[in-house]
Amino acid sequence: MHISDGIVSLEVAAVTAAASFLFCAYTLKQMPLHKSTQISIFSALFFIASFIHIPLGPTQVHLTLVEFIAIFLGKFSVLAIAIALLFQALLLGFGGLSSLGANIFIMGFASYATYLIFKFTFLKNLNAKLSYFLVGVTGVLISSFFLFIVLVLSSQNYLKVASLAMLANMPIAILEGFVTLFLFLYLEKAYPEIVKESRV
Repeated sequence: MHISDGIVSLEVAAVTAAASFLFCAYTLKQMPLHKSTQISIFSALFFIASFIHIPLGPTQVHLTLVEFIAIFLGKFSVLAIAIALLFQALLLGFGGLSSLGANIFIMGFASYATYLIFKFTFLKNLNAKLSYFLVGVTGVLISSFFLFIVLVLSSQNYLKVASLAMLANMPIAILEGFVTLFLFLYLEKAYPEIVKESRV
């Protein structure tokens, strides 16, 4: 879901960059010191998870685990994802610096939105396995929707590509749902207290 330099319009790049910077600054100001270690760990997780890109038609798809990160970090997940996106742009050429704000908006804000949805009572009252799967699917769906919005607002010429990108991410949403489910099932066995805290 990384958008490269030169894709988004100047206006969209400026607005998303401003929104991303302000939110990151806001969360950084509120961040407890003990959260810095967790943010570093989950930032590395995102960096690795989204490292492998699979070409699919006019776009590329990849895992993100934004929803898995969000459950443990809440609003601070945006910081973890922003750091990883910055290093991916600088070291690997994924995305770009001019589109960094847009990429943070697409994946970072989607992560926080997924966290808010996960905290809804109706999801918490569902069977745990089903809620883990749904939260994994939801993260990709929200990211895909944000990607669609950013592309279409940049140019109406991107409408077809944006629609195809959303469709291409549907299989990834299902896959990410299962990956998220298996990760939570593992943590339930290895570190049950962590999972219990995440569902509070």
